[in-house]
Amino acid sequence: MNILFIGFALFSLFFGAGNLIFPPFLGRTYGSNCLIASIGFILTGVGLASVAVYSMAKKNGDIKEFTKVGGEKLGNLVLLIISVVIGPLGAIPRTAATSGEVMIASGINISYNLFIILFFGLTLIFILTDNKLIDLIGKYLTPLLLVVLFFMIISGIVNPIGNPSISSMTKVHTFTKSVVEGYNTMDALASIVFAPIVIKSLIEKGYENDIRRKTVQVILVAATGLVLVYLSLTYLGATSTESHNDINSRVQLLIILARSILGSFGKYILAAIIVLACFTTSVGLTSSISDMFTKIFDDKISYNTTAIIVIIISIILSMVGVDGIINLTMPLLTFIYPIVLVMIILNLLNYNLSKSYRKIILGLTGTISLIQSLSMYISMLNPDLGSNFEKLIAWLPLYDYGFPWLVPFIFLFVIGLFNREKSSTLV
Repeated sequence: MNILFIGFALFSLFFGAGNLIFPPFLGRTYGSNCLIASIGFILTGVGLASVAVYSMAKKNGDIKEFTKVGGEKLGNLVLLIISVVIGPLGAIPRTAATSGEVMIASGINISYNLFIILFFGLTLIFILTDNKLIDLIGKYLTPLLLVVLFFMIISGIVNPIGNPSISSMTKVHTFTKSVVEGYNTMDALASIVFAPIVIKSLIEKGYENDIRRKTVQVILVAATGLVLVYLSLTYLGATSTESHNDINSRVQLLIILARSILGSFGKYILAAIIVLACFTTSVGLTSSISDMFTKIFDDKISYNTTAIIVIIISIILSMVGVDGIINLTMPLLTFIYPIVLVMIILNLLNYNLSKSYRKIILGLTGTISLIQSLSMYISMLNPDLGSNFEKLIAWLPLYDYGFPWLVPFIFLFVIGLFNREKSSTLV
């Protein structure tokens, strides 16, 4: 029973209200290929996050031990980037933007910018006053959200609002693009932060001598829930492809699905729960990220000052809206995800590659991913210049599928395996 409860806790940590917006839009985008799209999305959105948690379990939940696989300086840099991405440059502003757009899409007449300011103003008040009310709200919101989702999913499957349209995209491209779309959940990055919480809970329950096996059991509980929800929501999104042609945002699609399946009253209930769930996520993330920044900079900046800075940056970025945030953070995720994935592999397999060789592998992966990321940002400003810049890596295998770093990594890793007897152990 302990494993079940901890598994549900991990599920609730991963399944933020913001994650609701991605699967339906994925299904709407790829129509009849929605199953293939779901598999690709789940591979990174659930699979990579699950592997990351297990990889952290091998390090007993020690983030520093996990990230220093390529050296302490690189580890600290990666940890800083992860904190920024799941903090003020990504997940935190997305909570407010999602809430604001949900309110407006539900038909509630409120200024978007005013809502953002109020949302983060309350977030800051709760953080600085250490108000325990947020714990009580969060304790009941996830179960309530799941109940509403359950009725919405079952109703949408039994009485679909339409049929998925025939997709013109090949299954291979659908799969690879959906894998990259799974980056947007940020769960693989968040798992590095969440894993210590889960592992600590297991140790407190007396599983210290069986931590890896129990971690796998916890992961299976959480992953099963996520997979079922993502598959179902992707299908619901696919059933909307023959209707509502004017949908142009992820949040708008979710609210329209709720209205079509549950009726007007249902959409208000879903909207209210999403806003409250996003708020609890905002408070939790801002608090934990501020604490992490304080530790990274050795308490040179106070917790309260850090929290205020995080809130100000989040307010500014929230103004561009959910899709704008996704577009701005996608290149950054394209850079950091391959590095984290390589770190997961090196920690998981634990082959005795020397520290210098691990730095080479991570350095090459990071360089290719950085060029890919910069080309995406440059293309936003100047498509022609971005196209010329990306030629630096466009010749690499799998570039067209979004994975130019993969073959070079495999090549270097295999060479390292043949030379591992001359290498020092992994530290």
